[in-house]
Amino acid sequence: MSVQNGFLAILTQGAAYGSQLQNEFLTRAAHRRQLNAGQVYSTLDRMTDQGLIESAGTTEDGLPQYALTAAGAGAARVWLTTGPRATEPDWDEMQDQVLLAASIAGADAPAIVADYRAAFAERIRELTHDADSKALLVANRAAELGATAAIEWLDEVAAALGTHPEVLLRPRSPERPRRGRRPAADSA
Repeated sequence: MSVQNGFLAILTQGAAYGSQLQNEFLTRAAHRRQLNAGQVYSTLDRMTDQGLIESAGTTEDGLPQYALTAAGAGAARVWLTTGPRATEPDWDEMQDQVLLAASIAGADAPAIVADYRAAFAERIRELTHDADSKALLVANRAAELGATAAIEWLDEVAAALGTHPEVLLRPRSPERPRRGRRPAADSA
């Protein structure tokens, strides 16, 4: 879901085409190594089917552009202002959401950081260390260490946002990615 939500967040800055969204997502969520074109366009097709985005015409060279619908704008606003909705927060989703929100003007990255921090702290409190099973004890310790690492990272992000929030903000890149979906050939 974070790719879809990330695309919605990026589209709050205006219409974009597929490889532009891919490039922006990877630049802002720098921990991601790749996002293949098939995933990009299947995600865009799914978002269109869900009524979150719509066609915004084409670029000068015929690449299809996408824009947010009212429903998509609402979903983006929620994702850019509140943290995890799951009882067990996900490390990758956290990084995507925090880094993208920190890069987009109007997002509430500090609130997202605080929500994730609270979720990971609650996760630590829920873990039991008096189980009968050694396997459960080992698994719980691993979960505790992961949650502790997440909290430490979130504290670093909170400090960066508190001292220099503008450092993480970035407008959409004026550089055009080299690839994109070409329009379908007319069958005449």
